[in-house]
Amino acid sequence: METDPRSPVVLAPHLEFLPIDSSRGQIRLLQIAPGRTGAPIRCSYQISAVDGDVPYQTLSYVWGAMDGNKMISVEGTAAEVTDNLFAALTRIRHAAEPRHLWVDALCINQQDGDEKTAQVNMMHKIYANCVQCNLWMGNIDAAAIGVGEAEALEAVEGAFSIARVLGAEELVDSQLPPQLASSNQRLHAFKALQALIKTQWWYRIWTVQEATSPRNSVVLWGPASVPWSTMTVAAERLVANEWPPEYEETVSDLCEHGWYSFFTAPILSLKFASAWIENPDPPLDMLWRFRHRDSTDPRDKVYVILNLVAEGTNLLPSVPSSDYTVDAAVLYRRVMLDLLYHDWGLRPLIGHRGEPKQLPNIPSWVIDWTLLPRELEFSSFWEHNNFWFWYTADRGLPSLDRDAMTSPEFGENVLNVNGVFFDKVLLSSDLIAEDDEDDRLQEIIASVIEKALAEEPRYRVISEVYWQDTLESIVDGSYADEDSGFEGLEGDEYWRAYMLRNQRLFITENGAVGLGPSGTSVGDEVWILSGGRSPFLLSPLPSDGVGGKDRDASFHYTLRGDVFIPGVMKGEAIDSRVGNQRFVHIH
Repeated sequence: METDPRSPVVLAPHLEFLPIDSSRGQIRLLQIAPGRTGAPIRCSYQISAVDGDVPYQTLSYVWGAMDGNKMISVEGTAAEVTDNLFAALTRIRHAAEPRHLWVDALCINQQDGDEKTAQVNMMHKIYANCVQCNLWMGNIDAAAIGVGEAEALEAVEGAFSIARVLGAEELVDSQLPPQLASSNQRLHAFKALQALIKTQWWYRIWTVQEATSPRNSVVLWGPASVPWSTMTVAAERLVANEWPPEYEETVSDLCEHGWYSFFTAPILSLKFASAWIENPDPPLDMLWRFRHRDSTDPRDKVYVILNLVAEGTNLLPSVPSSDYTVDAAVLYRRVMLDLLYHDWGLRPLIGHRGEPKQLPNIPSWVIDWTLLPRELEFSSFWEHNNFWFWYTADRGLPSLDRDAMTSPEFGENVLNVNGVFFDKVLLSSDLIAEDDEDDRLQEIIASVIEKALAEEPRYRVISEVYWQDTLESIVDGSYADEDSGFEGLEGDEYWRAYMLRNQRLFITENGAVGLGPSGTSVGDEVWILSGGRSPFLLSPLPSDGVGGKDRDASFHYTLRGDVFIPGVMKGEAIDSRVGNQRFVHIH
C-alpha cells in the first residue's frame, strides 16, 4: 500500500485499519493516551457512530510539510507525522485522561477511495456532533509577530485579550487587563492579531467547514486559547462600531495602532458561511467566496461547498456528493454547466480577466478553482459582479438555451451559446497595472489612439476626438453611477480603484472603444450572447484547434472574457443585428 505523498501521515505498511461502515454512520476515532509534555504520543482506534455515545473532539489544522521526523504510535505501530500535526496532538493531549479525537489524516483510510468519499460526505455531521473543535493555528512564530521569543506568548495573550475586551468579556471598571496596560503592549498584541490572521489555517479550504459546522470551537495558538465565539462577537462589534459609553475610551486605546478590518473580514466571512446550512447563497457566489483558499486535492474546492448546506439540498445537480473517482477537470466542467444552468445566464463567465488555467485539460469557459500564485491572480469576479446587473447588452435576444449548452456533435468540453457578432478588435493598449497613476493612464490612452490612427488614418477626422473623450470617460469611471456605492466608495471611485487593473483598452475595426481582459488581442471578436448582460470577447480558433483537420473552424472560439463598450451595454446593438443570430462554440 503506497502512501499519498501529500498526506501529513506516513503509516506503517502493515497497519490494518479497523473496518467501518459509513452507510451506518460509523467513524473511526483516535483515542490519545494521557501523557505529560515530552512523553511519546500513543494512540489507538475506537469505532463509534457519528451521533453515538462517545464524546469526541475534532481537529481543524493545516497539514503542513512532511519534512521532519516526528513519530507517534498508532495501534502499537510507528507513524510519521508532520511537525504541525504532531504539535497539535501534543497540545490537545491531556496529562491524566484519554482524549477521543477525530482527525482526517489518521481517522480516514486515505488509500481507500470509497471510504474517503463516504467519510467526506459525512464531514458536516462529524464536525457538527463533536463536543469541541480545536482550531489549531500552529505554534507561535515570534518572528512573524516581530517580537523576541520571550515576548511572543505575552503578545499572543494580549491579542486574545483584545478579542475578549471587544467581545465585552474582559473589562472590569473600564480598565484594560494587565497585558494591554501600556501602549507598547497594545502594539505587540495588535501585531500578534495580524500574525494570527496570516497563519496558513486561514488559507485552507476545509477550515471553512471546520469552523462553521461545530456548535463549540476554541482557537488554539501555541499554549494560548480563546473561544471562537469570542472572536466572532468581537468582529461583529467592530463592524457595528457601537459601544456602551464606558467602552469608548477603551476602544480608542485598542485602535491606536490601526483599525481591525484585517481581523473582521475573514472571521465574519466564516460566520456568514455558517448560515448556508439553512439559507445557501447561489452556488456561484459560494464558490467564489472562498476561492482564495487552497486545498491539497483540487476537487475539494467544490466538495467543501457541498458540505456547507443541508443534506438533500440540490446545490449542484451534476455533483450530488463527493466522488474522488471523478477527474478534477471533468468535475470543474460539470460544475460550470450547473452554474450556468442555475443562473439562467452567463454570469459565471465574468471577471476572469485572462487569468491562466493551472489545471490541465480545462476548457477556456470553465473556471479553474485551484489557487494560483499571487502574481497570476487576475480574476476579479466580485468587482465585475457589482456592475453586471446594471447592464442589459443582450436585451432583445432570446434567453440562454440551457438545453443546448453542450451537444453530441462537439462534446461536453464545448459550450454552445446563441448570439450576434458586434465587431473585431483592431488593436489594444498596454496592460493597465494596479499601481498606474493618472499620468500613466493618459499615456496609455494617447498610445492606443496613436496606434489606431496609424493603422486606420481614415478615422482621424471622425473618431479621434470621440476616442479621446470616451477612453478618458472609461478610465475616469464616468459611466459608473455615482449614486451606487460599493465598499464605502462611490460608483466612479470604485470603478477607478478596481475595474481597470489587469485590463486593456481597445479599439475595434469600426471605431468602437472598450475595456477588456488582459489577453485582448488583434482579431478577437466582440459578441453579444444570450444571457450576457455584458458583451464577451472571443478569440477565433484555428482550423486545427476544432478537433479534425477537415472540420470548419468558423464560429469556434476560446473565451477571453467580458468587456465594457459604451453605447452597447443597454442593448443598443441588438436591433440592427437581431436577424443575424447564430450559435458560437466556445472551447
